[in-house]
Amino acid sequence: MKIPVRVFSVIGFVLFIFILTRIDISSLLTIFTSINPALLLLALAVNCVAVVMKSYKWKIIVGTVNNSFSLSESIRAFLIGFSFSVLTPAKLGDFIRAFYVKNENCSTGIALSTVVTDRLIDIVMLVAISSAGIFLFSYVYHIEILSILLLLLMAAGIACAVAVIANKSLLSRILRPFFNLFVPDAMKQKISDYYHEFYEGLFAFYRHRVAFFLAIIIALISWIPPFIYGYLLAASIGIPIGISYFVIIIPIISLLDLLPISISGIGTRDAALIFLFGLQGVTPESAVAFSLLYLFMSYWLVALAGAFFWVKHPIQTDSR
Repeated sequence: MKIPVRVFSVIGFVLFIFILTRIDISSLLTIFTSINPALLLLALAVNCVAVVMKSYKWKIIVGTVNNSFSLSESIRAFLIGFSFSVLTPAKLGDFIRAFYVKNENCSTGIALSTVVTDRLIDIVMLVAISSAGIFLFSYVYHIEILSILLLLLMAAGIACAVAVIANKSLLSRILRPFFNLFVPDAMKQKISDYYHEFYEGLFAFYRHRVAFFLAIIIALISWIPPFIYGYLLAASIGIPIGISYFVIIIPIISLLDLLPISISGIGTRDAALIFLFGLQGVTPESAVAFSLLYLFMSYWLVALAGAFFWVKHPIQTDSR
């Protein structure tokens, strides 16, 4: 029997409830009453910079197929996509961004390719940086979160997936049996058109070497604000940890947030931070406080901005 993905996402909530039963709730509430508002606002400003950088990276990708797509439109669509990703495991709702890219010159398949390309770059960068973080963590603390072999297998798996996606003929051969078996005859032509359009957009981006390398560079630089952001959030609730530690742990918890057993990292992030912060002498209550603050500032507040833009600029589905 097939188990829906949303069933697995309940695991995170169960884990979160279990964690709440094991900590001192009154101490948790006391921590929130002592938040430094100046540091919190500074963290918010840094997070806004991160959003703009990620939106600009996507704009560069979109620019290879739709040069009329402005930075403001990119930021708006990015926030709307983020608001939907918060509600879905593994951030699948983010693909709604494609509907804000397409126009009379940019079809649905091409628009979708820009989001897939953006996500692929993010995932490859996340795996690379989190692998470095996990390796550094193991080296410094002599605690093996993941074995070197598993890290290499994960990196190899990502590389193979990217290679397969980049090879249109190979992927076509892999998908053809599933296409013939599961796609209704009435939908075959439209799905086939989307598929070819998708690769048209993908190859258009790859041919623009300047855009390709610029997007990679921005993807790398865009990891700097999250490190500063995590440090400022921790400092705002009195957690005395240096910024270098966040260079190690932010990629790790970002990787955990992608697991389909949780929505927005609820539960999994809390458990990870209790362990990671505990190594620095931070209490479980402070670790959970940071995790909840991270959830509110990084997910819910940004999603609220996306919801506002969604109401102001709903998806137009009348065009192809």
